Amino acid sequence: MAYLYPRLLPKASVSLRYECLGRAVDELRERAGVSHPAVFYAATGGMRLPQQRLRALREAVVGCAIDHGYPASPARRQAASFDIATAEILHRESGIIPAEAVAGDLWAFLSLVVMPDVAAWRFPDLHRDRVLGTDVTRHVFGRLWWRAHLLHDEGADREDLYAALSVLGEAAFDQIYARRTSIGGSPHLVRAIVRTWEGVDVAHGDVGERDLLRDFLKRVRRLNAFISFDSLPADVLEEELSTLVGESLRAMRGKTAS
Repeated sequence: MAYLYPRLLPKASVSLRYECLGRAVDELRERAGVSHPAVFYAATGGMRLPQQRLRALREAVVGCAIDHGYPASPARRQAASFDIATAEILHRESGIIPAEAVAGDLWAFLSLVVMPDVAAWRFPDLHRDRVLGTDVTRHVFGRLWWRAHLLHDEGADREDLYAALSVLGEAAFDQIYARRTSIGGSPHLVRAIVRTWEGVDVAHGDVGERDLLRDFLKRVRRLNAFISFDSLPADVLEEELSTLVGESLRAMRGKTAS
């Protein structure tokens, strides 16, 4: 069953963020809760999420954070590993649906009311984009849900359902999701891009991986104007994408040679 998640009014979000700034993780843990006077829900029909579901979600995410060093500041590898594991938890256990997941107010509620300690542990400066939901692609939890949503493979075995999460780092995935109107909005295309990219030898000499991915995505966008990627079978789509990767490699090697 799909539930309606609590959302936090923008003014309350800004106020709560200021209240959280500079506070220790332990102190923020004491402030965590599952309700707030400034909560509202979407006007569409549906049942409101029971508070016990929020408590269970918090327990799962906090448990994951503890496994990765919480409350001590995480090392880079710990943070990256936490992101992958939490993306799966949020997508598998939260019950959030895509129509709700685009709402920054929902993510603000989770980061500032339910899990402010985890948000500050992961991003100590509590930057506006990380907690207010002003940019879901950068939100401490919202970006992870979308990463899992676009990359999970419904046709895979349960243990492999989220295997693709470990293929791309945050910066690389951001390049894809930033183009969500043309690329990132299609899970079928995103998963094919990741499978194709996984088979690419990234040791390209003078060709940087990030530059190669950027050039490759430009070619995908151009071709997207003429081909309906969602209508292509997975094997055909991957063949098309592999061709584009080859074109990017040749073009960029030509630039470095000149």
